[in-house]
Amino acid sequence: MAKLSSRYTSSIYTEFKDLTGSEPRALARFYEKNQKQIQNLELLEYFDLQVLYLIAIFELGSYHKLLGYIDEPIETCIRHNIVEHDGKDVFQMLLFLKGESYFHTIQFDKAKHIFLELLHMDDANEEYKEALGKTMRKIVPNTIKNTRALSILFFIFSAVVIAVEVLAVKHFFDNYTSIFVIARNMLFALGWITLVFSELYHYYKVQHDVEAIIRLKKSSDK
Repeated sequence: MAKLSSRYTSSIYTEFKDLTGSEPRALARFYEKNQKQIQNLELLEYFDLQVLYLIAIFELGSYHKLLGYIDEPIETCIRHNIVEHDGKDVFQMLLFLKGESYFHTIQFDKAKHIFLELLHMDDANEEYKEALGKTMRKIVPNTIKNTRALSILFFIFSAVVIAVEVLAVKHFFDNYTSIFVIARNMLFALGWITLVFSELYHYYKVQHDVEAIIRLKKSSDK
């Protein structure tokens, strides 16, 4: 297959770079329209446009599309030892975009794995720490699921008691109304206490686990 002239391919590169700062949709549209020509650019120019395109589609929320493209530039970073892009650690940036895309496509285990790797590279990075925390909070253990189910059960029992109170007790067993009021209030309160406790426990357990991971990393570096 005939190669495109370097003059033509460079003009494609210049046109794309001129769009930098435009709406992400314009950048993505230009890249996809000229993808074959862009793939014929020199390595660093091609890599530069790949990264800018990935940032654009990430900002557009095209997470599935990003996951289909991102492995190639990550491999390029490793193979050609490309360290920076626009003054940022490009390898970590691409991994972060990949992890966030896994998160937004509900692939939490994969996202967790990537954010752990990023924290191993830079354990002082708050963004990585927050990303790992929010991901781990989405991975709900069975104990928390069971506690949530128990709280729902309390709410259901409370609703049943209210129904019995309204339909029967007030009409035929008025002397027992106060007992039913106490019962349904207690069940409703137990439902909320169980739910709030389980959510707080899960939140702080994740925070503790993340801090433990960072402490372990720091101690292993000594």
